[in-house]
Amino acid sequence: MPLSVVATITAKSEYRAEVRQALLAILSPSRAETGCLQYDLHVTQDNPDRLVMIERWQDDATLVRHMATAHFAALGAAIDGKVTGVDIVRLNPVA
Repeated sequence: MPLSVVATITAKSEYRAEVRQALLAILSPSRAETGCLQYDLHVTQDNPDRLVMIERWQDDATLVRHMATAHFAALGAAIDGKVTGVDIVRLNPVA
């Protein structure tokens, strides 16, 4: 069953550009993964420090594989200490 993910990453203001660049760097390799249906980065209109990744995956297994990739690990290292929070919500389609 397809799975959607909304990941909200809130950067510390002084690291906003670095966090954004790290998130932009993961787009291409993530989109190239088998089972990735969507991987798009957004910024909220009311807070430039709040970045939102909207993802769609073929199923839970493809998301698990994504989280085990080298580029996902590199993202974690790149933003470590530069964010005030990361909130990940997994969604199952209803209609």
